[in-house]
Amino acid sequence: MIFKKEQSKPQYFLTDSDHERQLALALAEEIHRRKKDTDTLILLCIGTDKITGDCLGPLVGTKLREQGYPHPVHGTLQYPVHAVNLPATLVSLHQKYASPFLLVIDAAVGPADKIGCVSFSRSSIRPGRGVRRPLSPVGDLALTGIISEASETCVDDLPYTRLFVVNALAEFICRVVMQGVR
Repeated sequence: MIFKKEQSKPQYFLTDSDHERQLALALAEEIHRRKKDTDTLILLCIGTDKITGDCLGPLVGTKLREQGYPHPVHGTLQYPVHAVNLPATLVSLHQKYASPFLLVIDAAVGPADKIGCVSFSRSSIRPGRGVRRPLSPVGDLALTGIISEASETCVDDLPYTRLFVVNALAEFICRVVMQGVR
């Protein structure tokens, strides 16, 4: 099955060292609990390098590859996975791997008080939903960085998202993934 049904509410984490340890532990426990030995853990980093507010996924994918992350990573700055090629990428992953277990990384818009936080979803997410371009649910688990406030103009504001915020979230997510996913 390529697309999954959304199931649970996300849990939010601040990007400090205490929350980093908590999130890494929660991620490790959830993967251990749900991933079968026959599953291949795959990081699916969604976004585009053409819009600052949407480059979180590819930035994380690139950084993890540079750090020697031991599992397959799909979605980098050089080869992004975005709204246009996501369906074909999912088909390709299911052809290449007998039983993929997808950890999705994506940027998201959300409440103003959650900007700069990372949400952990123990189920699939709908990429593009915050900008009114919802795609089918994807993934088994997801980490999303809240990069901007959800609003009527958030689509127009994405190119003006501060790269500092996106990079700080990317660094945090990379540390969490490197600690929590072995």
